[in-house]
Amino acid sequence: MRAVKEERLGEQGAIAFLQFTPDHGLSEEQGRRLMEALTALSRRLKAAGERLKLIPARLADDQLVLLYPGTSPQRARSLTEQLQTAYERRRAAAGGPGSGFRIKVAGYGPGEKELAAFLHLVFRHFLPDPESTETGLGAAQILLATLVPYLAESYSLFDQAQSLALSDDVSGLPNHRAAQTVLGEKINRSLKEQAPFSILFVDGDNLRQYNKVSYQKGNSMIRKLGEILASQLRRGDFLARWFSGDEFLIVLPGADRRKAFRVGERLRLLVEETTRDWLFPITISVGVASFPEDGRTLEELLRKAEEANALAKKSGKNQVCEAGACYG
Repeated sequence: MRAVKEERLGEQGAIAFLQFTPDHGLSEEQGRRLMEALTALSRRLKAAGERLKLIPARLADDQLVLLYPGTSPQRARSLTEQLQTAYERRRAAAGGPGSGFRIKVAGYGPGEKELAAFLHLVFRHFLPDPESTETGLGAAQILLATLVPYLAESYSLFDQAQSLALSDDVSGLPNHRAAQTVLGEKINRSLKEQAPFSILFVDGDNLRQYNKVSYQKGNSMIRKLGEILASQLRRGDFLARWFSGDEFLIVLPGADRRKAFRVGERLRLLVEETTRDWLFPITISVGVASFPEDGRTLEELLRKAEEANALAKKSGKNQVCEAGACYG
């Protein structure tokens, strides 16, 4: 359901349900043939000046869903039948048994983009007709179809609660709990791969002056500083607000100490230049800690980064420091 959560479905579209026959299933080999057929269809459409926009999702060993954002149900059925023909041809050439899969197509609109409504749509169309099955199975299917909206809504609420628990409500960035989780993952990966990474402990030197103007102004400046820092980070880097106040933590995967210093210095100069004409110009003090030189555990790295940040502030602020020396 990642496509639903990431809002990649568009305002309307269609869903094709592929039910593989019992003697067939979707084995690894059959899956490969299906992908070959899908690739061939995509190339044929591209040659004709069309673009195939499709999101596949596997529900079970014998069930596959194809999402067609921005596509009518009629067009989705036509495309899926073309895919079926190409797949059947490949399967027959390889001596595959029986028929491949059956197709059902349903459209969706703006009202079915939310996770609960979307799951209800999927189960409503995909489950067999309860009246055509044995009594016990039919009753179970009715119950499942009835419960789906409530289960999906519960999942959605849980997902929202989890996001709120890992987000800072002032800056909109991940919070210290999320940062600790990411740091733990990076340490485990670096230990396994023997790869470096670094963290930057960033403190806004003059942000608290804005709190004297108003609480809202102080929060606004925290958000703006977060945006400035985020603008200079690479894809894969991680930025979080650390606890409260004007502290931020940046995780730089693959960056050794030298690269981390360069990033810290670039951020320091950018903040100084960007805020030069603000009511209260802002600078940042940056503490650097690198794995494995400064520690091989979460606690060791955080302690070194905080020590380096404290040294930067003690040495006059607006500097980039490691635990034993400052630069800038």
